[in-house]
Amino acid sequence: MTPFFKEQTLHFLKHYIKKLALLSSINAVDVDLNRKQVVNITYLLSSVVGVISGLVFLSYGWLIESSVHFLGAAVSTTGYFLSIKGYAGSARLLFPFACSTYVTVCSFKFYGTDSHFSWLLIVLSAYSVTGFRVDRGKAQLLVCFFSLLAFAFIQLFAPKTTEYVSIDGRLLIALATFVASASMIVLIAGVVVTKLRKLNEHLRYLAEVDDLTKVYNRRKVLAEAVNVFADAIMTNQRCSFAILDLDHFKRINDQYGHDIGDQVLQRCAEIMSNNIRRHDWVGRYGGEEFVFILPNTRAEEAKSLMESVRIQISDMTIFLRDTDERIHVTTSVGVAEIQDDTVRYEQILARADKALYMAKDAGRNRVMLDFDGAR
Repeated sequence: MTPFFKEQTLHFLKHYIKKLALLSSINAVDVDLNRKQVVNITYLLSSVVGVISGLVFLSYGWLIESSVHFLGAAVSTTGYFLSIKGYAGSARLLFPFACSTYVTVCSFKFYGTDSHFSWLLIVLSAYSVTGFRVDRGKAQLLVCFFSLLAFAFIQLFAPKTTEYVSIDGRLLIALATFVASASMIVLIAGVVVTKLRKLNEHLRYLAEVDDLTKVYNRRKVLAEAVNVFADAIMTNQRCSFAILDLDHFKRINDQYGHDIGDQVLQRCAEIMSNNIRRHDWVGRYGGEEFVFILPNTRAEEAKSLMESVRIQISDMTIFLRDTDERIHVTTSVGVAEIQDDTVRYEQILARADKALYMAKDAGRNRVMLDFDGAR
């Protein structure tokens, strides 16, 4: 092999291996991509089976026999390239027929039924479920029926053994068939389980995170408020809640438009997220209001933390495009701490909300403790 040919071959392999890797990382929630990955895996494993079988026969000097296996590997490789080139439908349909034909020919010509090589067709059952869309039920049934028909045909009419395999050889083929079938099914199941796990994570993210600001939404942060409050009651510890409101935010929307208002919300939420501690929670309470859940935190400590957030937001500058105008944003914050007579977390939030309005009445751009929580 010349250095140039070797270099070109390596470049070719790296290119398509990279394409295969990208299939699992482009979009974790794309179900069509999931099916495409299943098709690619089955084709690649089938190619490996064909190449290994062909090399075994070639080692005994059986050139014609080995060419059958290499032809099967070539068909699988062709199907793989059809898939990655965008002909997914054709590649998806090619595999069941190519696999059934390959197993049938090998069982009749080389291995016989005693080798149990025909059990490789069980892969088509897993393939039919994961390789086709749910609304293609007829295609799934057709693949299962076709594989069952091929299996029955082999069991009824194929010879029990052939001149190519000994008793030890049949045992080896049976073991290899089991390993190949199990590997394909495990890998296919692994792809499906991984995709489902990522899909669930994505759905949970959509259910818990505010799409605009990327902090938790109201439902999630209030659910954590319940948990933090319950822990504080059980462990006899303190916790504090804070409500932050952007001052005159409606004026920003009216004067500069909602796009600028969204940008303000995003920048402020980023500052909030960067300033909370690992065990704290921040979420969008509604509109331009945000709520902070601060476990194991006294009121004064919570006030200090919120003061830092307030200062950083007030120091933030947003430049308007195509103008020299700048926007400065201020916030008002109310903080409340759990008390001995607190029986519901809503009571802490109500006192924090009361402190927020005290901050607004006192001139805005400040952090206030509720009177009861200042003790």
